[in-house]
Amino acid sequence: MKKILFSLIATSAMFYSVNAQTTSYSFETSEGFSVADILGQKSNVNTFLDTEVSVAGVAAVSSERASSGVNSVKITNSDEMLQSGIYITSLPAYAKTTFSCDVFVPEFGGSDNLIALFTTDGGLANVNFNYQGNVRVANFSTSLYETVATYTANTWYNLRVDIDFPAKQVKYYLNNTLIQTATTTRTGTTLEELDFIIDNFGSDAYFDNVQFRDTSTLATSEVSKKDMFRVYPNPTVDVVNFEVAGKINSVEVYDAAGKLVKTANDGAKSINVSALSKGNYVVKVKTEDASYTKKVIKK
Repeated sequence: MKKILFSLIATSAMFYSVNAQTTSYSFETSEGFSVADILGQKSNVNTFLDTEVSVAGVAAVSSERASSGVNSVKITNSDEMLQSGIYITSLPAYAKTTFSCDVFVPEFGGSDNLIALFTTDGGLANVNFNYQGNVRVANFSTSLYETVATYTANTWYNLRVDIDFPAKQVKYYLNNTLIQTATTTRTGTTLEELDFIIDNFGSDAYFDNVQFRDTSTLATSEVSKKDMFRVYPNPTVDVVNFEVAGKINSVEVYDAAGKLVKTANDGAKSINVSALSKGNYVVKVKTEDASYTKKVIKK
């Protein structure tokens, strides 16, 4: 797995679709994935355990939880005190790239959970959702991590990294809030690899909804507006709120079997799910320009 196993590392993603400026990876069965070990499901997605590659039992496509659709990728703690995860190659070559993914850490006190991006000459971006609830960004000039935000266990978070290769600038966002701006000395001008990794200290991690967007011709504010979609609180007891760009045309809630169980009127910014049974649901929000889905847990 080349340089990745010997520095600040991590893994990758799943469903493959391309439109004019976006490459997306998810884990849905409709996109060629099955709920099973991820090893061997895609030629450009592989697993690792410490210095070994193509190791079974490291990660799987899971239907236990998801931020979009019904599946995500789960990296399973092995209790071997080694780094493990998945990595993906054959990434899109955009001069200005916005990368994003959703991260779910079930509990604190266990593993560190990392997302890393690499160019041809080494690490470009590395974020650690650590075991104490801190979001830490790697400083490659000092080989140290800097704490830039905090997060809560048992909750989905969106990580976004805006990369401007010509300007050698990298910006980090958590739930669309800027948390760090950095410069890079890397000479590589395109992304080569994406890693998701845990360090196997007692807990699993889930990753979903991975996207690479070509932002060469878009202003940062425009990218932020188009990509914004937030559902909260999640898990919830009664009400689910939405933050999304544009007017909401419809809101639909589906149960785990795919049955429509709840709808909301046009323009709704929330929906009451208090009457629904405890469990996992998928919320689908349609605007005038796009359609968004998120998995919601009803307590």
